[in-house]
Amino acid sequence: MYNKYLSILQNSEVFKNLYKTAIIDFLSSNKYAVKRYKKHESIFDKGQKCSTLSIVLEGKIELSNFLVSGDVSNLVTLSQGHFFGEAILFAKENAYPISAVAITDACIIHISKETLLELMNQHPQIVESYLSLLSQKILFLNDKFKLLSLTTIRGKIAHVLLKLSKEQNSLTVNLPFSKEKMAGHISTRRPSLSRELSKMKEDGLIDYERSTIKILDLEGLEDELY
Repeated sequence: MYNKYLSILQNSEVFKNLYKTAIIDFLSSNKYAVKRYKKHESIFDKGQKCSTLSIVLEGKIELSNFLVSGDVSNLVTLSQGHFFGEAILFAKENAYPISAVAITDACIIHISKETLLELMNQHPQIVESYLSLLSQKILFLNDKFKLLSLTTIRGKIAHVLLKLSKEQNSLTVNLPFSKEKMAGHISTRRPSLSRELSKMKEDGLIDYERSTIKILDLEGLEDELY
């Protein structure tokens, strides 16, 4: 366990400022639980109480929201080193507002609230790292709120493409996910996404081939957000 997962914790957002010996001491304490999940196995359901800070050690999991319509909105995919539960662990109403499922075989370390508080008391630098992690979560949720507040599929596509363009510093965007995942991300179906992309191409806003999309009219794309 120590050698296998030590480097993952060392590079994680919460533990990255700790000395290696401090992380080894934590791993030696056995004040945590490591659990393996099979592909498609549920990790937690919407409404379930959050009692741990959890870190993905192996595999991938997907956080999703099941809509009233029966559709599924895929919020984010988490892989090795990513955390979940950090935003609601200390909340008064600490029930998960979403669900999570393993999309591959996965291994996760779960750290209880009490153990985390103990670690924070022993290593104050964890507090700073934890606050940084929460700040990143707030920015992510703010971006998700902006996306879901848009009323048209075209507006949501424009939001995603403009964000990726900024991140990649290019008007030629390489999609880091499949169109199926993109459709779930903007809470629509794949056929609806494909139809709208075709219309946007016909209107001269974009051009695309497979997973590469070129923004042809940046100002026009920005106008779709309003």
